[in-house]
Amino acid sequence: MKYRAVVGLILLAGCAWSNSLYQARLLARSAAQAEHEQRPGEAQQLWGQVVVKADSAYAREPLGSRGAEALWLSGHAAARTNDCARAIPRLQSAMSAGPDAPWRQELLFELAVCEEPLGGPTAASVYTTLIASSTDPAIRRRARLRLGHALVLREQWEAALGALASDDSLPARLDRAMAFAGLGRGDEALAELSQPLVMTDTSVRWVKFVEALAGRNSASTDALLDRLMMFPNVSVEAKSSWLLEGARAALLFDPAASDRRLDRLAGRPSGPMVAEGRSLSQRESLSRSESLPQLRAAVAALAGVELQEDGLGARAVADRLRIAHEIIARSDAVTPGAPTGDLAMFGLAEVANDSLGTARLAGWFFARIEQQWPQSPYLGKALMARAPLEPDSADALLARARQMAGNPYVAAANGDVAGMVRVSQLEDSLGRYVTRMLTARPDRQ
Repeated sequence: MKYRAVVGLILLAGCAWSNSLYQARLLARSAAQAEHEQRPGEAQQLWGQVVVKADSAYAREPLGSRGAEALWLSGHAAARTNDCARAIPRLQSAMSAGPDAPWRQELLFELAVCEEPLGGPTAASVYTTLIASSTDPAIRRRARLRLGHALVLREQWEAALGALASDDSLPARLDRAMAFAGLGRGDEALAELSQPLVMTDTSVRWVKFVEALAGRNSASTDALLDRLMMFPNVSVEAKSSWLLEGARAALLFDPAASDRRLDRLAGRPSGPMVAEGRSLSQRESLSRSESLPQLRAAVAALAGVELQEDGLGARAVADRLRIAHEIIARSDAVTPGAPTGDLAMFGLAEVANDSLGTARLAGWFFARIEQQWPQSPYLGKALMARAPLEPDSADALLARARQMAGNPYVAAANGDVAGMVRVSQLEDSLGRYVTRMLTARPDRQ
């Protein structure tokens, strides 16, 4: 009797294990079908059940081909639910346990998808291998799509276009659009986006295309924004966010285009994006100042503007406005030709460049040393400091510096030991002065 009972328990356990694996297989097929029929919510729920059943099967019998299949199903399902932290170790274990399994190519694909965000070359290498060797045309096509996407993420634009050239699906078109945008080929990027634009497809993350184009092609960006502003099924705030991103991304590439988009944004209904755009415009009016008179004018223009009290953008404006007031006050406290005025100009240039973000204004303060303190031992340093801030004039500035062979900074740059000693003394004096200046009240210098 005891023998029959033991045998019965063994058979029962085996049936339970077999039933768990069988159910995991069926659930996986149902989940894949739900994905194919565009029922993502149901698919995600089914994949979660696959994980439970497959883990149960593996716990009962972790060895052999069935254990390997249970690991594969669990890892596969976890990958489909974007739980790569769980999927990767299961897929790796399944790959070792089932080297000749029929699902191996699918496993390699899933593993590469999970490893793709890590940024290494592994995923692209796996996709390339599958494209060349897989006997399943569906896997080859999916691998080609993923390879193109991985290359886009790594900004290998030309290679991405080559990988995606033969695919006309929406994911391929979107990745090609990003690659064309990255290459500055705006018209071709818009051509790839024509279908989702006509469909007013809100599932597309349009902001990333606005950002990609705005830093390289203003005409194409404006054309894209015009189309997006016509979308009937998008909130006012979403449209405002597209304009704001278009302005932000164009700040360095095309300031005039950035200003146009900020003006357009300012005319839209009030909201957080409009307020942020207003703050950005105010910050830029200060940061673009190239001289002290321009900074005074920018500060005066903001004097009658009501600054928002809340939000990071408003606080940034308030901080820059405070710094601008301090720069003006400290500069007004310095008399041209004063004994330590050249040191003060260095301190003001440092604040302008580092705290206000105005490289040209910093260069303007360095230029004052040459104009008002031409005998300053710091003149060589000022000319060399201006060069990277004013790239258009860099050659002329450095040429003038080279002509001042007796200046300690120029001598030190040429390897003169005495010049190096003198520069060390000058730097110590400059550091002490600037520290005192920046910690004192502007009206007490």
